[in-house]
This record gives sequence, C-alpha cells and structure tokens, in this order.
Amino acid sequence: MTTKVWNTAQRVGDIEGAFNRSLDRLRLDYVDLYLIHWPVPGCYPETWRALEKIRESGRAKSIGVSNFEEPHLTALFEFSGIIPAVNQIECHPLWNRKPLIAFCRSHGIAVQAYAPLARGLYLNREIMQQLAEKYVRTEAQIGLRYLVQQGISVIPKSTQPDHIFANADVFDFELSEADMALIDTMDEQLRSASIPDDLL
Repeated sequence: MTTKVWNTAQRVGDIEGAFNRSLDRLRLDYVDLYLIHWPVPGCYPETWRALEKIRESGRAKSIGVSNFEEPHLTALFEFSGIIPAVNQIECHPLWNRKPLIAFCRSHGIAVQAYAPLARGLYLNREIMQQLAEKYVRTEAQIGLRYLVQQGISVIPKSTQPDHIFANADVFDFELSEADMALIDTMDEQLRSASIPDDLL
C-alpha cells in the first residue's frame, strides 16, 4: 500500500497531518510506502525529515520520492543518511530516463515507472507495431516488457478489466537485446504527464 504527500501539505509544513488523513481515508494503521509526490523547491528537505520520523514510528515501512531528478536526490544525500527506497518517475519508450535510472541504481534506489504506456502515445509507432507482430503481443505489452526487463517496476493505469489482465501478462516472454536497443532509439524525452501548476 502506497500513498504520497502532496505539494500543498509540503508548502504549509503539514506532513504529519496529511499522513494521518491518508491513514484515516485508507482505514489503515500503516502503509508500506510513503512518497514525496514532487520535489517542491525549498520544502522537500523538511518534508523528507518528516518522512524519516514517520518511518521511525513504524507507520510507514519504507519512504521514498516521486519525480525527483539527480540534483534533488543529491541534495537529500547531503543531509540524510536514509536513502529513498523508491523513485517513482515517468518512464516509457519515448522517455527512457537512462541517466536518472543509472544514478538511482548506483545508490540502491528502486525505480518505479508511472505512465509506462505514455498515455498511449507510442502504441501506434512503427517500431512497436513491428515488435508486437514479431512477438505476437500488443504494443502495450511490448512497452511494459521493455521496462520490466530492465528491472523497473511498472504501474500502468487502466479501468478496463481486459487491459488490466493484458498489462499483467508480460512475464512469459523476453525481448532480444537487439530489440531492446531498437526501442531505446525511440527516446525523445517526451513527457506525457502534466507538471503541477505550482512547479512550473
């Protein structure tokens, strides 16, 4: 079970209150993972300190971050000995995030990909269509397998049961090294998710 602290709570310094409200809504005594949703400038160091205390209390088994780039992570390392368990970032074939992923791995931070389907933006690309035909899979399954095969956990969003089942069915085939490299060529640093207005 994972939840996050939003930017508003960071700006007013109400991390503990926000966390308790999340527990109340979830009807739980603890969560497995609590994340900082965005690195709000001037706020996220204090937010991280608050997360450390929540972790120490046992109400969050692990703590992590979301949407943190290398400079944000480096800043955390400078004042905290607790390494984020996870960095949840937008990641998919159109924005493969290779440098950031390498940085996270070098520090023992697991990478989790949100919007791994890029909201459908790569499903009609020629490379994905060719690979879907080759492996007798959907374009979405090829894209998800590309991430999973790199050791990245994926959290695709869908409300349709058939899509949910198909998205989970990516563990019984493997893309060749050449095909992984081919998908790498699709990277155009395309962001499909929006950035909160207060961070623009």
